[in-house]
Amino acid sequence: MRGLQWMRAAEGDPLAALLRGHPTDARSVITDPVSRSSTGTVLVGGASAARLLEVGTGLADWRPTGTRVMAVAAEDIEPADPEDVAALAGVSASPVAGVPDELTDLVPAAELLCAKAYADLLGAEPDSLLGATPVLDNLLCPQETAVTERMLAAVDDLRAALCARTPALFLAVVAPRLTADLVTRAAAVLLADGRWPDVEGAVERTRAVYPPVRLHLTTTTADLTVAGEVIPGSSQVAVLTSAAALPRLLDLPLVYATAEAVLAAIALRHPRLVSAGAPLDRPHAPATGGLAHLPVASLRTEFLLVRS
Repeated sequence: MRGLQWMRAAEGDPLAALLRGHPTDARSVITDPVSRSSTGTVLVGGASAARLLEVGTGLADWRPTGTRVMAVAAEDIEPADPEDVAALAGVSASPVAGVPDELTDLVPAAELLCAKAYADLLGAEPDSLLGATPVLDNLLCPQETAVTERMLAAVDDLRAALCARTPALFLAVVAPRLTADLVTRAAAVLLADGRWPDVEGAVERTRAVYPPVRLHLTTTTADLTVAGEVIPGSSQVAVLTSAAALPRLLDLPLVYATAEAVLAAIALRHPRLVSAGAPLDRPHAPATGGLAHLPVASLRTEFLLVRS
């Protein structure tokens, strides 16, 4: 499937260039209000994105042959009643504890802290939450073999613990990754600008530049006219999201609150954190587009004893 995505991208298919999830692929491949892929999917972004999300329903995955090709498909994780997700995602963030004393890469540390926070809330194992983090990206781009095997085992464990098609299962497979990405992106910006540990408002500012979901596939429920072109109902549409245009199912207050709590806990434990290398984007992540590595170092805080 990745080979097919790369071949079609090389032929100029704009959707394929986004789906393959290569870190160097820019969103600028979409230049028109409405673009069409050779798969039949319609691509919409800009000012029309929010309108389209209003007539879209649920998640969709990339199936170029009309048959299941992804290890975990949309119907495996989508809740039976999406409205219940909002109720569960409206609770307060769990307390954050266990920030490691030594930090060399902020990404795995943030991922573990987020997994532990959601594990306490949902009643799941942190290892299962960590293993399931590639699910959203898997809907669009097949993952590496070892990652996929771990993901399948993790989803099975979560389904057994939380039951299929429940809000808890949905949050378990999407929230930890979205949260950790916000934490690490916000930290990367603060470190680059020399503003660490001033984390107040950092998550909100990060959301405006790096929305937690940047590409969302959905299915229209009604006809919609965009830039003079009619998009029929029941069309599969790829939406380029923004802070002002996020799918309701993935615009989760709990994600933002937990990201703020985790970022604040790291800053409190490591007030003299500095960058130790360039951030590295995660490959095969067309939906989330987060960081794979964020090298850091924590400088010691020295105390001066003044004798009277």
